[in-house]
Amino acid sequence: MPEYGRYEKLPRPESIDKFIGYLRSNKRIISSVTQEGEQLVNVNRLQKSPILVFMTNIYIVGLADVLEILTQNDNLGTIVTMSEWNGYTSEAKNYCREQRIGLFKFKEFLGAIYFDGDQYLNYISPEEREQKRRLGRRN
Repeated sequence: MPEYGRYEKLPRPESIDKFIGYLRSNKRIISSVTQEGEQLVNVNRLQKSPILVFMTNIYIVGLADVLEILTQNDNLGTIVTMSEWNGYTSEAKNYCREQRIGLFKFKEFLGAIYFDGDQYLNYISPEEREQKRRLGRRN
């Protein structure tokens, strides 16, 4: 059955289920996860601030996408682009940091949830840290 572009922005149901499942299984940091809407999940963390997460399937989240998402969703703490091959522009990431909003790929978010404040907003995955370390050695 054709999807007619339905999942260009909206995450697939199996992606949402997987995301929520990962969060709920992490008892070390997550106290509860509640789906608030088709693309919104409220994540309550132990000894950390709660996060209202907007899930999207936008291939490359740009600044215009961020602005659209933010105007339609109050009190948003994070935007997560769900598919493995999705990403975001540096302009979108920088704008989100300035607004104190997280912008992450799926796997990045799963690492960032352990932190609050600037450590959360500036989270760098182990893969990225290793890549930066290797590049630093070349210089």
